[in-house]
Amino acid sequence: MDLSINERLVLRSLDLKEVTAKDLASAAGLKPEAAVQGAAMLAEKGLATLRDEVESEYVLTDEGRKYAAEGLPERVIHDALPADGITLNDLKKQFPPATVNIAMGWLRQKGWAKFEKKDGDMFLLPQKADASADEKMLAAISNGESQKGFDAKVIKDLLKRNLIELRETKTKFVKITDSGLAVKQAGIEITEEIAQLTPEMIATGSWQGKTFRKFDVSLPVQTEYGGRKHILRMGMDAVKRTLIEMGFKEMEGPMVDAEFYVNDLLFMPQDHPARTHWDQFNLKEPKYIHSLPQNLVERVRRVHRDGGSSGSLGWNYEWDETIARKLVLRGHTTSLTARYLAKHSKPPQKYFSVSQVFRNDTIDVTHLLEFCQIEGWIMDDNLSMKELMGTFKEFYSRMGITVLKFKPTYNPYTEPSLEIYGRHPKTGRWIEVGNSGMFREEMMEPYGINSTVVAWGLALERLMMINYGYTDIRDLHGPLCDINFLRSVPVVWQQ
Repeated sequence: MDLSINERLVLRSLDLKEVTAKDLASAAGLKPEAAVQGAAMLAEKGLATLRDEVESEYVLTDEGRKYAAEGLPERVIHDALPADGITLNDLKKQFPPATVNIAMGWLRQKGWAKFEKKDGDMFLLPQKADASADEKMLAAISNGESQKGFDAKVIKDLLKRNLIELRETKTKFVKITDSGLAVKQAGIEITEEIAQLTPEMIATGSWQGKTFRKFDVSLPVQTEYGGRKHILRMGMDAVKRTLIEMGFKEMEGPMVDAEFYVNDLLFMPQDHPARTHWDQFNLKEPKYIHSLPQNLVERVRRVHRDGGSSGSLGWNYEWDETIARKLVLRGHTTSLTARYLAKHSKPPQKYFSVSQVFRNDTIDVTHLLEFCQIEGWIMDDNLSMKELMGTFKEFYSRMGITVLKFKPTYNPYTEPSLEIYGRHPKTGRWIEVGNSGMFREEMMEPYGINSTVVAWGLALERLMMINYGYTDIRDLHGPLCDINFLRSVPVVWQQ
């Protein structure tokens, strides 16, 4: 039987009597941890037994040691009380308030003082105070006396006062088995073993003729979790790669933006419910953006008021630039689209972004306050919803989702509009993965764009719910995330 040098030293030092790991280490000439490791390896091979014995004892805390030496606060106060008594106010002048406050309750509970009201003040009169059970127990623990027969109620009180704490001491015991005794009696040869081959040994040739320790690589070992990309980062990278392969360019922009870009340029009326603090996060400081492009401001004002030259009636109200200048955490990345349309107004154009958005939603299995949105838009002449739906089928098929469902919906800034659904592989439920549509003429009016623009906002987390099969979006990130899931999730995007 192959045994390491430590196993041989441990086995040679064992006999029929059970010994502690500490004594075994001394007999074998090993460090305690090396002796325990050797005994554990012998136990796996049936040559020894290894067991733990836990002993519990109460020890004094720092505060307990102080009171054991100086006396409990109630003892200190009692012994200082004059025979004819003292008022509480006078007592507080002689002792720290903390000491007096602690002592009052215990003096009353132990009957060491009589309390009377006199002239609007509390009067304390000392009573007989023999050594209490808690004082005796503190002294016994301090002196290292036996703790057998300690009163449970007194222990509970001292623990509650944080004067003692329970300390557990674990002792390992090792004993040779019959099989181990047979191996020992057959003779154990102790030869030096080398555990690590160094460059110096190779260079000098000193390794030749040496015995190297054997390692069993089939034994289970502790799993090491190295650094890796978070599942959301893998998803974001996969989406970016896919859309770039489909001919899109990436947009970038601020997470904190003016309502002008987040809402007003999208033909979202300023009294829309989604623009209240119930649905979006407003900045307290700074509260407003420094400036807005005035050419767009005046066009947006006209479109909101009467539709401008779009042929629409608009929203029939007086648009307020102050509201438009308010800074918010963007609730969608369509704010980037609003910015990019001003600079890229000539077709053809294809842009996307994958980034965080923030909404004041109620957290549940499919909603978070922060999530990743896949924004995208295409500008060209004579585009239709057919091209939009075809883009989704192409994109999602590349992401591994081939079964989609479309449902008409309403959006303030797209008409017609569609919701996109994918089927969850485990629950069989249809999950909404995004919203889309064709930008309204009222939204295109301030830019002077006459071409068709189709656009969408897709939920990355929900896309990955379908791809990975998890059912709760909170498993991905946040305080409730499933760390084991995040460590073990496979990379399924690459083909």
